[in-house]
Amino acid sequence: MKLVKWMGLALLVSFSALVQSAPAGNANAAADQVARLDSIVRLSEAQEKEIEALLVESEQATTKLSREIQSMKIELGQEIGPDFNERAIRKQSAKLGKLSGELTAETALLQAKIQNVLTEDQRAILLKRARQVQQ
Repeated sequence: MKLVKWMGLALLVSFSALVQSAPAGNANAAADQVARLDSIVRLSEAQEKEIEALLVESEQATTKLSREIQSMKIELGQEIGPDFNERAIRKQSAKLGKLSGELTAETALLQAKIQNVLTEDQRAILLKRARQVQQ
């Protein structure tokens, strides 16, 4: 069981680095991310299509959440001053925490769904790559 958790964590780290290295806001960002993953694990055409669909779907959700988080940070910043309202700051902070948690969950779910598309050999390649990156 510990090996499975370690593999999941390593794949999470590896894939997070892969996804974060893609240009944000690019219309072809999903295709770019799939191409990077393909260069590492050699995806089949069916895998490419499925992963690209997952990325596009997730990007819609994460973009919305990211915008809400940014807006919430601005609102929170407006509460900071000499005449601060502690209750308002705590309320805004709680909302911000909830949105951040939702964004984290969305990202983790995307990575889990992508792992589900990969073969055991492909996951092993990513694990090896994650170990190399950590060293």
